[in-house]
Amino acid sequence: MLLFFILGITTGGFIPLQTSINSQLRNRVKTPFLSSLISFLVGTVFLIILSLLTGSGIPLMNGSLSALPWWGYLGGIIGMICLTINIFLFPILGSVQTVIIPMVGQILMSVVIDNFGWFYAKTSPLSLTKLLGIILVIAGIMITIALPSILSKKSNTTKSTNRNQKLIWQIIALLDGFAFSIESTINGHVGVVLKSPIYSAFLTFLIASVILIVINLIQGNFKNMKFIASTHTPWWNFLGGIIGGINIFINAFLVPQIGIGLATILGLLGQIIISLVIDNWGFLGAEINRLQITGILTIILGIVAIELI
Repeated sequence: MLLFFILGITTGGFIPLQTSINSQLRNRVKTPFLSSLISFLVGTVFLIILSLLTGSGIPLMNGSLSALPWWGYLGGIIGMICLTINIFLFPILGSVQTVIIPMVGQILMSVVIDNFGWFYAKTSPLSLTKLLGIILVIAGIMITIALPSILSKKSNTTKSTNRNQKLIWQIIALLDGFAFSIESTINGHVGVVLKSPIYSAFLTFLIASVILIVINLIQGNFKNMKFIASTHTPWWNFLGGIIGGINIFINAFLVPQIGIGLATILGLLGQIIISLVIDNWGFLGAEINRLQITGILTIILGIVAIELI
């Protein structure tokens, strides 16, 4: 069980790093859809290599796809949407909000999935303790996001408009969190059906890559590939796909073992730890204050109440 805890926390910590790296790549190629495609293609190649190295063979060549339910193919679509939205969110909301708001969405949706047993997830009914945890999480979000905005409120019209626009993106970030929990649950079941979490992750990346190729062809974005060479893109800008591949692979392994709720909570603890590192040390730019730390601690209390009490 200790190994599951370590894996869950570690893979959660990958998410803010992946978002930060992909945002840097987006700045290079000038469009989030092309940066998402590059990330997914790199991840797809990585998963093929990982599958071969582990002796699993070439993914999806054993004819097991016929056993999947129709919604088993939605993981790639949802993953593509989530990653692309995250690339939009980071420069608008900053690393703290980009991590925390989807985090709350993940918690709320994982509670719903656990309660009703959607997508063949383990059933865990909503209890008073879980309800208390949700209230704490909402309070933590208010402290972290809403309260600083209220305290710094000014009459400037432009800034007011920016706050309204930011609210829209905060709602989108919450929905992004909902989608991420659904994706993790789907990928977990797909891994069971295909008898390989690597195959599950590969299917997700393959579907997302195909969709993004079509989108980029329609938009004519491939001409922007020239910016990768002209701007001397550092090698680590391409690590987002590998990090994402590892993340989805581990989630596909963990969810059937420990359930979507606990897997989500462990991942979120990892996100909190790494986001604090990003913000406190200014890695890739962002700041955190005591009020936000208080909000994050309140969210952690909510997480404990939801899953661990």
